[in-house]
Amino acid sequence: MTSYSLFELNEYIKQVMALNFTEPIWVNCEISQVKEVRGQVYMEVVQHSEGDNLVKAQSAAVIWYKSFLFIKKKLGDLLPSILTEGTKVKLKVTVEFHERYGLKLNIEDIDISYTIGQMEMARQKIIEKLKQAGVIEKNSFTTLPDVIQRVAVISSATAAGFADFKAQIANNEYGYDIKIDLFPAAMQGTNTEREVCAALETIELKQNEYDCVAIIRGGGAKLDLASFDNYNIGHKIATFPIPVITGIGHEIDSTVADLVSFSALKTPTAVAAFVIDRNMQFESQMIQAMQWINQRAKQKVEYNKLELEQITQMIALKPKEILRSNHLHLDQTKELLRQAAKYSLKELTEHISYTEQIIKMADPKNVLKRGFVMLQKDNKTVTDVQALDIDDTVIINYYEGSAEAKITKLNK
Repeated sequence: MTSYSLFELNEYIKQVMALNFTEPIWVNCEISQVKEVRGQVYMEVVQHSEGDNLVKAQSAAVIWYKSFLFIKKKLGDLLPSILTEGTKVKLKVTVEFHERYGLKLNIEDIDISYTIGQMEMARQKIIEKLKQAGVIEKNSFTTLPDVIQRVAVISSATAAGFADFKAQIANNEYGYDIKIDLFPAAMQGTNTEREVCAALETIELKQNEYDCVAIIRGGGAKLDLASFDNYNIGHKIATFPIPVITGIGHEIDSTVADLVSFSALKTPTAVAAFVIDRNMQFESQMIQAMQWINQRAKQKVEYNKLELEQITQMIALKPKEILRSNHLHLDQTKELLRQAAKYSLKELTEHISYTEQIIKMADPKNVLKRGFVMLQKDNKTVTDVQALDIDDTVIINYYEGSAEAKITKLNK
């Protein structure tokens, strides 16, 4: 029995594949793993079975540097959203088999229409362009009044959606009087862009007359809504100075017009309900506020009544309390005065006694009594030896008596 080495087997497989896959082929698959390394993208692609979603085929794939530059230039900013796990793609590949590394798909191109379709690709480009222009959320920052009274409507005059909208507004159960002005425009086909933009321009000239704009149309298939995946319409709505509300008849799909509007609703009747509900919410808030004011007013009256009664009682009791307090204060004052007078008298008595002692001690007689003498010359007390001369006659005064003497010697 003939046997082969693994290398021989793989080499044979390589030759067979090279003979059978001489040209690039298109492969439908799903990206399960993706990683960019130094300008090259390495991926794992798979195919799942229909029933149980199990992987029934798997292969490695790579976008080499030059191919990556080509694809990036072709797809631009859409490429990152395509090269993500779980994305279903249609790839143009060359099939390569290596004796050691096995099967690998070299990706040369990606069919974007397979992944998101021509409509979605155009829509994404418009959205990206609006983002780059910095206007995609601008209309959402406009101010919608709490009460909507004047609505400019862009719609076909014969559209069933517009008729439903008018009927719901006119017959609202709350009796709100809401003014509606129609600005006719095609809601489908080649004239949609021009007529919708023209209607918006007309409304903008008298924007102070309206609280908001409503763009409405009846239901339709996805292809019928393609006219609203339009850059000019989207840009007009995004930059419009008052809120724009859309209700263009879809349950699932979202158009560019919806994306840039102040509020996107599913149907014309949903727009009418939005307007009515907003007014109803404001009225409810006003009713609640009035009820709260009435309740607070009653509480305030009751509180003030109680406070007045307390003040009346306090006024009746206050004079007695003041009188009693003043009597007590008077008694305390009298006692303080008595104590102060007694203390002052004692202090004065002690001061007088002390002064008398000082006077007694300063009396010349008391000084002479202690053995001192006092000299007088010409009836003047001598306090300085400089006042005396030899042969002067002085009087010497003693405690008891005096004597006369002549100066015979001086020590000046």
